[in-house]
Amino acid sequence: MNYQHILTNAEVEEELRLSALQERPANFSGKILPFLILQERTLDTGLNLEDAIVLGSIFLEKTEIKGPLNLTRASIKDSFYCGLARIKGDVILKSANVKGVVNLMGTKIEGSLDFSGLTLSGFLSLAKIDVKNDVNLKAIRIIDAYHVGLIVKGDAYLREAIIAGSITFENSIIEGSLDMLKVYIGGACNLKDAKVANTLVLKDSTIKGKLDLEGTEYKELIK
Repeated sequence: MNYQHILTNAEVEEELRLSALQERPANFSGKILPFLILQERTLDTGLNLEDAIVLGSIFLEKTEIKGPLNLTRASIKDSFYCGLARIKGDVILKSANVKGVVNLMGTKIEGSLDFSGLTLSGFLSLAKIDVKNDVNLKAIRIIDAYHVGLIVKGDAYLREAIIAGSITFENSIIEGSLDMLKVYIGGACNLKDAKVANTLVLKDSTIKGKLDLEGTEYKELIK
């Protein structure tokens, strides 16, 4: 991989323009970006950042993306912010590595969410998210983040999330707590062999399918 060329903002905007004209996803696959700031915008196509390296943060708050958001195996050197967005397709961070937090609070996803194999430092927020299909968090790893004089716990927040399909946390490692207070899951909830270092919260949750806690580890369960 060529690590020398880092895309400029002008090059990013040109690819967004061309992809809209050609009616295809904007392709940043395998590219290096200093950051990606697209909040409060409407993108007429999806975004492909498969195998991309982002040297800073990604900002997609309140953005409408009319297609899938693909960050498979992406390396993000800071945080990923995508709160209150609307994605008209799947959201994929499969096997990605994020050196900061991942925040999709309040986002509406008209497809599925696949974060399987994702590693992140800090917290994951899917609170109040609305997903029309399944959520795959299998083998995700959420680790504590250490800053000068501060520890950001590796918590996962799904409080008041609405998931039309099933969700899996199978074989995941969460160094903080897993908060699923008042979550709605239209299918099954698989927590098989998940390791939660602190508290697992399932209080007031609605799970239409099977709840699988076989081999699940936690310090405290609140139901």
